[in-house]
Amino acid sequence: MANELNQQRVIDEFSRCFRKMLMDPELAGELVRIAKENINQPNAYQRIAEEVSNQTTIKIQEEHTEADRKFIKLLMDVVKGDSQLY
Repeated sequence: MANELNQQRVIDEFSRCFRKMLMDPELAGELVRIAKENINQPNAYQRIAEEVSNQTTIKIQEEHTEADRKFIKLLMDVVKGDSQLY
């Protein structure tokens, strides 16, 4: 039961994030830019989380939820995948 609630919470957080990106088409570009600028820095994960919260309408809590962790990892994977295309 607790696992199902946690999964629903992750889905709900991702849904809110995707709604924001659909409502603000420039947001996706900003997220990728932030990830690209920080991916090779020490503590890249933490830096990306902080910059996303500071520079966009997506707010990542100081204590990251499972959805936060998955979202930041997804951003990092997108940037890594993009750089492998060139």
